[in-house]
Amino acid sequence: MLDEILPAVKPPKRSKMLTAEPLMTKVLPEIQSKISFLPLLHYLKEKQADVSELKANCYKFLINKFEAEPDFSEEIGDYKMLEEHSDLLELLSTMLFPLVSKSEKQTFALATPYQFQVFYYSDCFRELFMDDEEKRLLLPYNMTAAELKNIECSMIYDHVLDKFYGVKLNENPELIYPVSDTKTGLKKYYRIRYDRRFIDVQLKGKLPALKDCAVCMNTFRILDLEKQLQTMPLDLFETEGFAVWVAEDVTTTEALETIKRILLRQNEYHNNIIQELKDAVQVLVGLNDVEVGLMPFVKINNQFILEDEFIRDSIVGKEWRADDSLSMESFRGYTQFLNEYPAPMPVSFVNEQLLDFTPFLRKPFERGIQSYLSYPMQNSDGLLGILELASPTKNLLTHEVMIRLEPAIPFLSVALIKSRDHFHDKIEKLIKEKFTALQQSVEWKFAEVAWYNLRSTGTERPAANVSFENVYPLYGAIDIRNSSVERNNAIQKDLQEHLCLVEETLDRVQLQVSLPLLEGLKFKTQHVKESIRDTFMTEDEVRINEFIENEVQPVFTHLQKSQSQVKEVVDEYFKIENDCKSILYYYRQEYEQTLATINNTVIQYLEKEEEGIQKSYPHYFERYVTDGVEYNIYIGQSISPIHPFDLLYLKNIRLWQLKSMAEIANLTNQLLPGMKVPLQTTQLILVQSQCVSIIFRSDERRFDMEGSYNVRYEIIKKRLDKAMVKDTGERLTQPGKIAIVYYSQKEVQEYLEYIQFLQNKNILKPGIEMLELGDLQGIQGLKAMRVEIDLQSGSINR
Repeated sequence: MLDEILPAVKPPKRSKMLTAEPLMTKVLPEIQSKISFLPLLHYLKEKQADVSELKANCYKFLINKFEAEPDFSEEIGDYKMLEEHSDLLELLSTMLFPLVSKSEKQTFALATPYQFQVFYYSDCFRELFMDDEEKRLLLPYNMTAAELKNIECSMIYDHVLDKFYGVKLNENPELIYPVSDTKTGLKKYYRIRYDRRFIDVQLKGKLPALKDCAVCMNTFRILDLEKQLQTMPLDLFETEGFAVWVAEDVTTTEALETIKRILLRQNEYHNNIIQELKDAVQVLVGLNDVEVGLMPFVKINNQFILEDEFIRDSIVGKEWRADDSLSMESFRGYTQFLNEYPAPMPVSFVNEQLLDFTPFLRKPFERGIQSYLSYPMQNSDGLLGILELASPTKNLLTHEVMIRLEPAIPFLSVALIKSRDHFHDKIEKLIKEKFTALQQSVEWKFAEVAWYNLRSTGTERPAANVSFENVYPLYGAIDIRNSSVERNNAIQKDLQEHLCLVEETLDRVQLQVSLPLLEGLKFKTQHVKESIRDTFMTEDEVRINEFIENEVQPVFTHLQKSQSQVKEVVDEYFKIENDCKSILYYYRQEYEQTLATINNTVIQYLEKEEEGIQKSYPHYFERYVTDGVEYNIYIGQSISPIHPFDLLYLKNIRLWQLKSMAEIANLTNQLLPGMKVPLQTTQLILVQSQCVSIIFRSDERRFDMEGSYNVRYEIIKKRLDKAMVKDTGERLTQPGKIAIVYYSQKEVQEYLEYIQFLQNKNILKPGIEMLELGDLQGIQGLKAMRVEIDLQSGSINR
């Protein structure tokens, strides 16, 4: 039916042949095309039998009108004749587009088949798609010649394949025109729908086999247009008739597609992305006298914060500043309001009475805003941000405008999440660059300082440091007894093995090469080996390595290159020497494996225990590995402001520390039967009853104490491994025992209670040693308690 094309009112008279810009159309493939009304007449005659009597009479009337004009009984050769019969074309358009319609305007044109050339069009079409002088048909300004070629060829081949092969292409070629609205100045989008019902395609030559063409029979798409043009050239066909172009307003659809395209740029984030989205929203609502605001909400430590990067895109918060307390107070009131009233809210008229209910609109109102619309967006995490519209015109922003926005809200919510995630990525990156891998208990502080420093970039405001005041320190050390001695023994044995290999290699070389130098080198090797038979010092390792590298190996390298008869022997030496798993490293490997086993056992235990003890009260725990494992714990109110701190949490963690030392000793003792090197551990605790302040040292990536008194505590920790019992020459730390070092008598009673409790549970043996320590460098007056661990059962689950 003719009225299937599009309902419309009677279009105004407009008949004139106009073509598109030749610079664009000359690159398009040519197809023979002529204007004719015969396909229209055939179409009307076929439809007469299938419609009502009234429509059939209308069709007959139109057929008689065209057949009464001899010029329309064949193809149109003289385009001026079309202008002379404008009344007939007006009748045709009236029949094509029924008189009754809700629309006041119709945008259409009649065009030459598959050409960018129109000969009859409505005034609306002329205003949108013609130049000012009405001499050229305009093409979309953002379209390339290649895109235009693809659209034209897709339409032609779709018609050809449908008619001659019964194949319908899965293509949807469209011309989308971006047009500036003359009234609002805003961009609008129109899609040209191409109706080909009055076009006939005729074959002029032989059809190629479809299998030889570039049409995919799975997807029904043209995979290679150039190949398709070669195997099925357009000069095989000719077309006659006319096309009907109908322009539809698709501004809403295109605005949403623009937002989608912005969001699909997954690897790109820049400061203009919010502005691009705001521009798309303005196109969507179609109002020029409107300001758009789009503000993501971000959190630090689960609290909304003001971020300058996002404030500037807000309407309500345009005057807010991130470092201003009044701004922060206003912002908190605003987010609280949005949480209480999360529904979209169009305010068609902003006045003084309304400001009592919405005080955040005070500043916009003073700037001249008369109507306002807010659209909060949220997900399961809470508020994501706010979309705002504001206008100096009363009653402009209504529920109707809000309805226009709704299709875009899901996409804008994704954009806000993307902005939020980008902000958090910057914070996380800064933390990793400036600080270190963080524990959850102190991560909040690093995030807070990172955000402060991020806002301080480029200003005179000094960067902030991460610090915690008034925290209680705990220190523990699980040391490997005689680790240095065992390491030296391993190195001594391996170097002796290496010198034996050198001797053996020299003996084998001398059987092939007679050089007095080799005999002298062997003598020196024997002398060096003899020097470390009974004693071995640290400097001996350096001396022997230098002898091998500077005297032995240069000779072997020379022989390897110059004496082919000994090359194989020397190659074997270097192969063994370069293999870190060879016999030359056997004893060191045994030692390192034993040390690693002990340390890994201790670390795994501490990590598992830390997960549980962290739940009692959040604290900072750091460990580091040397020949054993040392750790620091800091606990106090400043580390966890949201959890009320009490000394019972300090007592709890002190008891845990003492008990854990006994359990670690049991664990390492159980490893002894399977150890290649019998290494034992010692356990040490340092008690500090006074609070300290700690600061994160960015250069060392760790916390350190502030203040002279605090520094003294650090010095004591570093020197305790050398501590001796006063006047005895006995090391304080002993395998199977826990040493508890303290400053004053008031610290003793608390630990005596813990010791008695653990002795009652058979974790510690009865008895306690009260000791005085010998003076350390710069430190006097330290005392210690020492208790023996019950290692008999080896159980740590008592």
